[in-house]
Amino acid sequence: MKTHDSDREDLVRDEILRAARELFQTYGLTKTTMEDIAEAAGKEKSTLCYYFKNKEEVFRVVAGLEFADVMETIGKGVKWVHSAEEKLRLFFTIRNNAIRCKARLYPPIFKGTKNHMPLFRRIQRESNTAEVKMLKALLLEGIASGEFKGIKKEDCAAIAIIGVTALHGLDLNLLLDGRLPSAEARLAVITDIFMKGLR
Repeated sequence: MKTHDSDREDLVRDEILRAARELFQTYGLTKTTMEDIAEAAGKEKSTLCYYFKNKEEVFRVVAGLEFADVMETIGKGVKWVHSAEEKLRLFFTIRNNAIRCKARLYPPIFKGTKNHMPLFRRIQRESNTAEVKMLKALLLEGIASGEFKGIKKEDCAAIAIIGVTALHGLDLNLLLDGRLPSAEARLAVITDIFMKGLR
């Protein structure tokens, strides 16, 4: 049961994360400080340190919230189509568009990416689990419906990892270069190769 104190703590934490999100979007991770976040949230630095040990932890939580939003968008999109192939194509397309949309919100992040690779790798590992789980479920649905005859149930986890890894390859180019020319064309090629193997 939630108490008044826990509700208040949730509210304070949300205020901090909202302020941090705006700062990260404007100044990036490298230039944003804990002091900046505390000031933007209207809190003392000691309050900020009660919730988060450093700005990297704040950024990791903000990134997690952004990724959860991406996964929710994918989930809402795929529930409106019926065939497993359509769902799988939407998974790739919606994810690609949502990631690029989020990336446009954080242009300064890409300038300091190389300075924070361990943090970005950790965020990627955390996001992989949810993506692989969703993709595996779509593959199993396609097997159950008879659409995906080229694969077996026991191979779905490995295939999902391969699909997510391919998508992360596109993401990595975006992170390192700050842009990815012809991303849609590359995604279409990956999707078509994937579908041919599943049928």
